[in-house]
Amino acid sequence: MPRLVGKQSHTGENIAALLILAAIAGITLEYIGAVNAVPGFGRDERYSPLQSRVVEEHAIAHSNR
Repeated sequence: MPRLVGKQSHTGENIAALLILAAIAGITLEYIGAVNAVPGFGRDERYSPLQSRVVEEHAIAHSNR
């Protein structure tokens, strides 16, 4: 295999990109409530796909009274 003389490695750029992606993932998990590392940040409750359906059914039940 030939030596790549004069080629610089991109290790620093790769590490920076990895750290940015990890920070974005951490902030996203904190915001949606999967992690609670910062009190008072993000949603008050965890999101559940069934949550919106329950709220809609509750609203429909109360509107039919």
